[in-house]
Amino acid sequence: MQKQIIISVIVSLLIVSFYTLIVEYFFMPRIAYIETAKLLVGFSESAQVERELKAENEKWQSELKVLQDSLAAHVELMSKEYDSATPQRKKELQDILSASNQRVNNFKQANIAKMEKLHAEKMKSVIEKVNIYVQEYGKKHRYSIIFGTVQGGSILYGNNVRYDITSEIIKGLNERYK
Repeated sequence: MQKQIIISVIVSLLIVSFYTLIVEYFFMPRIAYIETAKLLVGFSESAQVERELKAENEKWQSELKVLQDSLAAHVELMSKEYDSATPQRKKELQDILSASNQRVNNFKQANIAKMEKLHAEKMKSVIEKVNIYVQEYGKKHRYSIIFGTVQGGSILYGNNVRYDITSEIIKGLNERYK
């Protein structure tokens, strides 16, 4: 009799466990999240894009420095001559300074826009690869939803062990796009 009770309890536990696994596996939505900031740092192609953009920005900064040095030279010239200059020469010095200052400002604005456009163009390919890979990963691993976190975004907390798949995605992306 005791054996039958023990066997019944064991069988009942197995049935409940099996039922729970089936329900969880087939009927419960699977969700996960990816820390997008970590993903972009960890994805080697994204890091390569950032290095290229940094090099482009350094080149732009050196060109800007040349223009700023020219502006500083005009300011120095103006400070030396202005007090003793004729009204016509004062006007010329002001026009030179104004034009030089305008060149610096125009250069800054044009290059800021250029850098933003270049960043968007280069990151577009990275984002497309990430999105394709995450979709394939989600289908393969039967996820219902995979969220992406952003600073100040909608996911404020997640159980890192169970729901955070960031490192798996980074590893898979880097293996695929070596």
